[in-house]
Amino acid sequence: MSDVARSIFFGLAVLTLLEAFGPAVARAEYFRRPESDLNPAILQIDERAVLGRAIDPATELVDHAGKVFRWGDLAGKPTLLVLSYYTCDGSCAVINENLHDLLKQMTGAQPGTDFNLVTLSFDRRDDLKSTDAFRKQIALADGLAPVWTFATFKNEADLKAQTEKIGFKFFWSPQDRIFLHPGVYLFFSPEGRLARILYQQDIDAKDVQLAVLDAREGQFKVSEIASYALSLCYSYNYQDGKYRLSIPVFVGAGAFAMGILTFAGSALVFRMRRQTQS
Repeated sequence: MSDVARSIFFGLAVLTLLEAFGPAVARAEYFRRPESDLNPAILQIDERAVLGRAIDPATELVDHAGKVFRWGDLAGKPTLLVLSYYTCDGSCAVINENLHDLLKQMTGAQPGTDFNLVTLSFDRRDDLKSTDAFRKQIALADGLAPVWTFATFKNEADLKAQTEKIGFKFFWSPQDRIFLHPGVYLFFSPEGRLARILYQQDIDAKDVQLAVLDAREGQFKVSEIASYALSLCYSYNYQDGKYRLSIPVFVGAGAFAMGILTFAGSALVFRMRRQTQS
């Protein structure tokens, strides 16, 4: 076979293979799910950097009934804020439902009485219809319905500015058609400063209660001395986002108690010796 014939034969063979397998390869490439370059770390809030920041009190919000109110209207008591979006068919409902269950288990602090409870959408497309539908999706039992506010930002500019201010980042994923965002509970002080952030994974009712107590920044009534004592027994661990028993407090309390017992014992022995000598 001449060189020209070999070249023609090879070319025809390549064309045949491309016709046979090319469409399959193209389809495989087309339907292959692109790998995400998103770093999961950016879905974490840098708590140390944003604690103490405040949402602008003039920020206007709209609740599920269409009532307009300002963020500053919530001042005077701590606020537990959940940032979600109402067309979410997965994590947002879970985050809010988990909070609902934790609140039912919590003692010592009551939503509406001791702190505000707000879920706020970060999706500019949410409206009264989607807000009300999401609210109804969360089974608001045990009297939570009147004290749990579901709302949207009235102005898109405020939505972007105020979420950025507290370090809450969210991204639209075209391939999944969902927002990627942190699943967090944000606790604000009575003056509106961000006081604590809890991630919804692996926390319990005690963590929520202690975060509310932290947000009060030492403002306790005389009747709430037990709650104040409880807050002193735990310290927040930034590494795992949970409250742990404060070992130094227990060591200090133990040393103090031992000191009192030693002093009392010494006084008793001294008194008994004096009585014997008499």
